[in-house]
Amino acid sequence: MKTLLRSVGFGVLGLTVSLGALSEDRLVMINGDVITGNITKLADGEVFIDPPYADEFSVKVANIKSMETEQTFEVELAEHRKVDAQLAVNEVGLQVLVIDGQEEVATLASIWEATEPEDYYKRDSRVEFSLTDNSGNTDSANTLLYADSQFKIGNHRHDLDLTFRRDETDGTKTQEQDLFNYRYGWMFNDPWFVGGSFTFERDPIRELDHRYVVGANVGRDIFDDAVKYMSFSIGAGFSDEEIDGVSDSGPVGLWNFVYNHDLFSGDLEFHHTHSITQQTFAEENTIFKSTTGFRSEFIKDVYGDISLRYDYETDPATEAKNEDTTLSIGIGAEF
Repeated sequence: MKTLLRSVGFGVLGLTVSLGALSEDRLVMINGDVITGNITKLADGEVFIDPPYADEFSVKVANIKSMETEQTFEVELAEHRKVDAQLAVNEVGLQVLVIDGQEEVATLASIWEATEPEDYYKRDSRVEFSLTDNSGNTDSANTLLYADSQFKIGNHRHDLDLTFRRDETDGTKTQEQDLFNYRYGWMFNDPWFVGGSFTFERDPIRELDHRYVVGANVGRDIFDDAVKYMSFSIGAGFSDEEIDGVSDSGPVGLWNFVYNHDLFSGDLEFHHTHSITQQTFAEENTIFKSTTGFRSEFIKDVYGDISLRYDYETDPATEAKNEDTTLSIGIGAEF
């Protein structure tokens, strides 16, 4: 009886494993190799697959004979037609898209992009830290803590970031910046959105006691796919600030730009953001802020980052300089 039960147990286990293997996505290569796993996307001429025996990697579409997926993807064809479809192989061995149960012959080369449907709720967060300490002829210490989070609930997007920067040279503080940004966007007609923003900044070393900016904007996503994201917005708002004890406020014009791009199959990420706030009161100050850099993951969810921050004002406080540049090299984590 024990032998019978053991045999039945192993049979059930084997059947479960077999069914699990059958349920996996499948790539058949031109050379005859077969790769199974979870296909996550097709973008920029590459298919990304996450097999159970290794980390996710990519395969050139030019080397693939056919592709089969269990789940439905959001597919964009070369003629810019978008459909929700599974990828399969028909009875005569041709690559097809299965759209609402109907097969449509389509070569992999004709598929511009295929991505997993977006979740109703999605969140991406990270925190980065850099520290520089010099001693000798010049004693200096520079610390930078940056955190951001983007989350989506249906057609509503929320982006927020926080920066704490402290610089000291020969015992004298030269930077004490606190900066907070929040942006909201409602995708009322994808890729167009409307929304609002709020910014708070202080840096008593530059005699900036506070600056609040609240605004409304309209924008558009230029790219939003598995590899790259580019978006801009333009709007107007109201600013209140106090510089060296003198308060002022009035209307402002707003511009914001974001660009992220995965390079070398996702091993390296280029990121760039910049914003312009045009004050139309007092000295009509133009405020420009940008961050440009690269991130590279070296342990799962842990990465190195090198970035250049550049701030510029046409009419800063009396004792402050027009521009401020920071090169930071640090470590970050995604969660």
